[in-house]
Amino acid sequence: MQLSKNFTLEELTVTNTGLSNIPNEEQKRKLLYVAQYLLQPIRDEFGEIHVNSGFRSDLVNEKIGGSKTSQHPEGEATDFRPKLEADLVNVFKWCRENLTFGQLIFEHKGDVWWIHISLPRLDKPNMMVMKFENGVYTNI
Repeated sequence: MQLSKNFTLEELTVTNTGLSNIPNEEQKRKLLYVAQYLLQPIRDEFGEIHVNSGFRSDLVNEKIGGSKTSQHPEGEATDFRPKLEADLVNVFKWCRENLTFGQLIFEHKGDVWWIHISLPRLDKPNMMVMKFENGVYTNI
């Protein structure tokens, strides 16, 4: 199922956990917004990007050690990295200056860095920009 010009539902639901990871209709609708309003503008500006993690069922989120308050199980968040020559810091800065989001987080595990971005929420603070390092979130 095509969600935007360059992103499919399959791409935003991939998991290597072996667990079922099928979104319901509401989660699919939110993934459509993620693809159209967050990922596609980034792709249009910087070229191809790799989605590390989009939708996660509750079981997938638990298995990978995701936060219990994560927006991934709602279909509202994605983690990605540029595939080509775009610098991750420049992509992060561009997202901060050009997109409307709930959270924008610069994250890493070991030597691998990525960007987490989520849809805005009505009941939570939005436009939150953070770095996650050594298990600690820091506003930046």
